Amino acid sequence: MSAVRRTFPVEGMGCAACVARVENAIKAHKGVLEVNVSLATATARVDYDSSICTPESIQKAVQDAGYNLVIEGTADEVEDEADRSRERFLHDLRRDTIVAGVVAVLVMILAMAFKGFPFKNGILAILTLVSIYAGRRFFISAWKQMKKRTATMDTLVALSVSISFLYSLIISIFPTLLTSRGLPAQTYFESASMITAFILIGRYLEEKAKRKTAAAVKALTGLQPRTVTLRKIKVENGVPVFEEVVVGVESVKPGDIVIIHPGERITVDGVVTTGHSLVDETLLTGESEPVLKEGGVNVFAGTVNGEGILNVKVLKENDATVLAAIIRLVRDAEGSKAPIEKTVDKVAAVFVPVIMGIAILTFILWAVFAPYDGVVMGLLAMVAVLVIACPCSLGLATPTAIVAGIGNGASQGILIKDAASLQNARKIDTVVLDKTGTITVGSTIAENGIRTPDRVKTTTPPAIATLKAMGVKPVMLTGDREEEALRIAAEAGLDEVHAGVSPVDKSEFVSALQSGGRKVAMVGDGINDSAALAVADLSIAMGKGSEIAMDSAMVTIVSSDLGKIPSLIKLSRRTDRIIKENLFWAFFYNLLAVPLAAGLFYLFTGLMLSPMVAAACMALSSVTVVCNSLRLVR
Repeated sequence: MSAVRRTFPVEGMGCAACVARVENAIKAHKGVLEVNVSLATATARVDYDSSICTPESIQKAVQDAGYNLVIEGTADEVEDEADRSRERFLHDLRRDTIVAGVVAVLVMILAMAFKGFPFKNGILAILTLVSIYAGRRFFISAWKQMKKRTATMDTLVALSVSISFLYSLIISIFPTLLTSRGLPAQTYFESASMITAFILIGRYLEEKAKRKTAAAVKALTGLQPRTVTLRKIKVENGVPVFEEVVVGVESVKPGDIVIIHPGERITVDGVVTTGHSLVDETLLTGESEPVLKEGGVNVFAGTVNGEGILNVKVLKENDATVLAAIIRLVRDAEGSKAPIEKTVDKVAAVFVPVIMGIAILTFILWAVFAPYDGVVMGLLAMVAVLVIACPCSLGLATPTAIVAGIGNGASQGILIKDAASLQNARKIDTVVLDKTGTITVGSTIAENGIRTPDRVKTTTPPAIATLKAMGVKPVMLTGDREEEALRIAAEAGLDEVHAGVSPVDKSEFVSALQSGGRKVAMVGDGINDSAALAVADLSIAMGKGSEIAMDSAMVTIVSSDLGKIPSLIKLSRRTDRIIKENLFWAFFYNLLAVPLAAGLFYLFTGLMLSPMVAAACMALSSVTVVCNSLRLVR
């Protein structure tokens, strides 16, 4: 089996029901091993067997479901095309929103303020058709889903607008259908146009806000320069001469020498051969203090050079840099799903059919039990139910918070592998720490070959104190001798320490804590920590440690600063709180709104919810959920 993981942009998704359709279409495709579709990032992360299926065949499955998968080109090219597509979509959505809004206001003024002028209903019908054309995306999507015998949020919108418009058109042509029964021949063109306008306004604001929650990858991608200054040698009159040539960064190979001028962003992962300068690594590590780079010291793509000139020998291909790895990790993490989100997706998948059933039942009950004007009242109640119960807020509640939380972590140099890791970090009550390279800066070969003892990092004591204040117990495990371990523990402020511990002992110690009901995070940076990292509830690797430790870990601290661990736990707790707030308001909104729209409270209060107010409430609920998630970006 040849397993491949790729993340593809998805076009055409509008709600949680759409996510379920796309996910099920891909999942049913032969050769697909796992799939996660995110509404917040509009992407599908697919693990598949490349010997059985291809991106083209997966794309066909998604297209058959009524959506589209962007697959052409490299990962960066696909992302660039997806960005352009999202920009075009946002531009078109803004234009249609403005048109629908202006027309809706005109229809409202004509319908309410002017009475009895010639061809009033005809003019209203034409204006409403213009509004409907501005919202054509809902009808196109609904038609595609109807052909597949499925329904989404767009189906609800299309049905409600169509019913309002067609009813009004029929009454305009045949008013005696109502006047003969003593009822006013009232039309609802303003409801159809206002529903379209409010839904478009909500969708536009939602899309704008969603883009902010997914800003982390965009910021990281922006750190990748497109060109690099390469130092080359040419021969003139038999004499070798150095020259500077600007080339595309993709053409640089390991072993090449590149020149980094003052103020430039470093383009490669490499080692300084000559020169010295202070380099700002803030956006990569989250640390604000510039780092001195000179001969023999490594530099990383995406960091910013200070005032000196650096000659750097390239060590890695462009797609193998630390920055490229971080971008891939954050992209994968944003496309992953927290356990709670999978439950919400199952609810959303059946939500639309249930709401359609409730809307039909609402109409029937009104028609039966209010024979005088039940048909008209039932029609309005049915439209209000269809509009107000859109599952957008439900579908956005979890993924927007996860994406914003992972992005917040990345901006601090905390790389979280997936949504489950972010969600689980809040439960940690014990942090097990390796000593060398984690609590200390490690040992060094000083002058005359004398080996200096470990030195506790300056950031370690405050980090330990913060963990204790949060109710999290820190424990040190080390293979070092007891005397040295106790000295380090005293300097760091640790109360519990275990010395002379082997890699197997570390793993067994973590398991023993778990058996006692503790939720354990293991923090390490070496190969000897990889077994313990693998069994911990949350595994955290120091970014300056071994690649094996980083591969085993759920979280990587790029700067190797223990102070980031309390930040991670706090971020997880905040993210979990915001997810629960979002879900509460999404469910509470629907539990309250659907009976109100159906007219249940009319029996006691005489209160009915008009379809246009229902549309405004629905749009507001989605925007509220996304804006609440945006609190995590700060």
